[in-house]
Amino acid sequence: MNGAAISLLPRARLADVVRGRAAWVGSRTDPTAARGLFSPIEPRLSLGTLYDDPVEAERKALDERRSGFDFALVARIAIARALGGAPSRRRHARPWIVSSHVDNVTIPRALDLIFEAPTTPGQGRFVAFAHPHALNLARFDGVLRGHLADADVVLPDGVGLRVASRVLGTPLVANVNGTDLLPLLCKEAASRGVRLAFIGAKEGVARRAAENLTRAEPGLDVAFVTHGYLDAEATRDALASVRALGRVVVLVGMGSPVQERWCHAARAACPEATFVTVGGLFDFFSGDMPRAPLAIRELGLEWAFRLAQEPRRMAKRYLLGNPLFLGLSMWDRISRRPSRTTEARP
Repeated sequence: MNGAAISLLPRARLADVVRGRAAWVGSRTDPTAARGLFSPIEPRLSLGTLYDDPVEAERKALDERRSGFDFALVARIAIARALGGAPSRRRHARPWIVSSHVDNVTIPRALDLIFEAPTTPGQGRFVAFAHPHALNLARFDGVLRGHLADADVVLPDGVGLRVASRVLGTPLVANVNGTDLLPLLCKEAASRGVRLAFIGAKEGVARRAAENLTRAEPGLDVAFVTHGYLDAEATRDALASVRALGRVVVLVGMGSPVQERWCHAARAACPEATFVTVGGLFDFFSGDMPRAPLAIRELGLEWAFRLAQEPRRMAKRYLLGNPLFLGLSMWDRISRRPSRTTEARP
């Protein structure tokens, strides 16, 4: 059962909570557990970032409750609802956000799309994770915008897209965050018997990420790894190695717009491969870059944690880029740009 598809059980009644007959925080997924007015997984449900089994995630959170947990949870729920909103029954298959259509899919469907085999003769597949920075760039870069338009799949990455989708009136069902998705992707690859390849980051980073992930997921086969600083000759060698693997999913972390341009061109050389843009993903799974604590992620503030880690490099992207992204979304809504929200995936 996935967070995007879950139907929560009714809340405990407020009157029962006030009289001490029910708890402020309790279960809303397990009918055998004590019911609560709020569930500890509600912030992640609102932000579309619940990747684990809901019952197990809720049980673990309840077991780890500490003093002050209930008050802090209610605050996180309020903020998460303001950012992500409640699930909507309206659903556009491929809403247009700032500069690209994005696939409005659940987490399980996103995995299925990543692992679909290429069907176009002589051409591999290209899956892009579209985060606000990439969509800001594409708004003013016709080449990048064209690459995203040509992608087989464009997945909405980041709470910013969830907020923008609400502004535009085309809410997303999930935040398909690449960092949260990778462990599930590795599990799926091992289960399906599909090999992975890692291309990106500085020398040694992708290799350490591969080692950590294969230790965590028995049966995972990361068959090729190289850094992302490739000249023309190194690119030809890397693509020859990928092509020799046959059916493979290639994670490419070079930063936008380089990774989109690289994947767009590379799929012509590897007809059985699926190329997936992953940005700085290898830095997190190599252990070089810490991930924000869950409580910060539940507030939609992982970008602020990242900014604190790398202020010089990330200041322009977040302090200027985030307001620009939301401003462009609001402008598109106000100006009623030509409707592109109902395009269906061919």
